[in-house]
Amino acid sequence: MSRLHPEPLRSRPRTLWLRWPVALLLVGVLGGCGFHLRTWDLEAEFESAYVKAPSRNTFAEPLRRALRQAGVAEAADPGSAAVVVELLDERRERRSVSVSDKARTAEYEMSMALLFRVLNGAGTELVAPQWVERERVYRVDRDNLVGSSEEQSLLQREMQSDLVQQVVRTLNGVASRVDAPASTGTAGAG
Repeated sequence: MSRLHPEPLRSRPRTLWLRWPVALLLVGVLGGCGFHLRTWDLEAEFESAYVKAPSRNTFAEPLRRALRQAGVAEAADPGSAAVVVELLDERRERRSVSVSDKARTAEYEMSMALLFRVLNGAGTELVAPQWVERERVYRVDRDNLVGSSEEQSLLQREMQSDLVQQVVRTLNGVASRVDAPASTGTAGAG
């Protein structure tokens, strides 16, 4: 038994020694190719935003929170905002996509959609009304209905977060389009 253990013990430090250069090489390659985690810093683009939505819209508060996290202050009214995000409509649906051998629903497909548009503070439309949508399928465990219900709630929160992030990405795109003509104009003037 003592003959079996000395070999792995001697090779273990060598493998650890080889892992560090490989890890550093991977970090260097990822950094060199421009990879970085995506974050939204819209503070430089829009100093304030106003989210206009009907009181029943469930996306308004998560969108306000996402904009605050991106560094954008919340305006008191649409006229004082640099950008206005108007949430026009939302849809939520759930339908059965498969059944079990006992003719009971085995899987559901949930879909969630949000219709929005983007205006500047003066009311000029920057982004025409558009839908963003998400769909997810989840299994129903008849032996664990509480777990299935929790999974459904988790998926709904994730879908809502995805849709809010799509709106924030759209704002990021608006910022780059608004800046492009201005920077081109100043470069030509000089």
